[in-house]
Amino acid sequence: MRVALSATALVLAAIVGPAAPAMPPAVREGGGPVPLRGAPLGGETGLRLLVADKPPFVLDVDSGTVTPLTGVRPQERGTVSIVGVAGRAAVVIARPDWPRADLYTVRGREGRVTAPWSGTDVAPAADGQSVWIKTSASPARCALRQINLDGRAMRAPRAFPCASTISSAGSLGLVVNRTRVIDPRTGRTLRRTRWGVLAAAGHTLVLAGPDDQFTVLDAATGAQRRLPWPSTIGGLDAPAVDPRGRYVALAFANPAWRGGPQQALDVWLLDTRTGGLKQLPDMPALVSLKRTSMAWTDDGRLVLLGARLETEFVAVWQPGQERLAVKTVQLPERSDSGSDAFAILR
Repeated sequence: MRVALSATALVLAAIVGPAAPAMPPAVREGGGPVPLRGAPLGGETGLRLLVADKPPFVLDVDSGTVTPLTGVRPQERGTVSIVGVAGRAAVVIARPDWPRADLYTVRGREGRVTAPWSGTDVAPAADGQSVWIKTSASPARCALRQINLDGRAMRAPRAFPCASTISSAGSLGLVVNRTRVIDPRTGRTLRRTRWGVLAAAGHTLVLAGPDDQFTVLDAATGAQRRLPWPSTIGGLDAPAVDPRGRYVALAFANPAWRGGPQQALDVWLLDTRTGGLKQLPDMPALVSLKRTSMAWTDDGRLVLLGARLETEFVAVWQPGQERLAVKTVQLPERSDSGSDAFAILR
């Protein structure tokens, strides 16, 4: 599978491994993708989005106001990215020099920021109240620590291989180096997978393979089923996992739609409870991939923040709704932070 050329591409490439040829472009009924449309987003959403930038800022979706996040050290070089936690909090990863980063936890609608931890990688913990961070005392000495969202260490650090990557394994623990699931409290290996773990929802793992297919694995029972690649819009972009553990939004992207300058996005919803896979309404759509990403709230809403042509938008959708609810917003000109990510603050 070919990885889309968005700001998340390098991270996703580390998950799914080497790329394979792209699928041919999709053509939906009535033609190909068009600039993202939907029903007007009305009423109060209560949404506040923490957006990666230098410095990060908080967008109040209802009022449209933008507030710079205070408490993060100014940074001119390197990258700044965001990792959401349980659909209501976040970690800011400010990385002036690879691989070291300053990691700030951010909580509450007002965006309370803790003093930073130094680390190299971070992944949300299964409890929704903490994160696991990989720290490095030297290139040969690393450790895994669990940090509460208020910044407190929750347990003594454990030695951890410096070369290993970490990502969330849902309620199971952590994915290490794409294909091994561990209990981070003990280091015990719970399961090895044949293909890289693309996403984890509850105890369900979505594997990127074989070939242009997905394998949905119930890690509790070992049962698995294959899903065909549902979209022919292009390559694979970063997914978003429902923090309640049921849904995975799979993103497919084409950075040069039909060889031209426009870019296309196609989002499909995987219901891990039923095994159903369904395209979101108003998809596929023409968007700017490097300025578009998605995240779930803790109450089951999928939020997209992005750009269509020169207009920036927020789109909100819940499973079962017939249209995306879309609102135009005005954001500051974003610096080259190296990430298009955002997270929900609740």
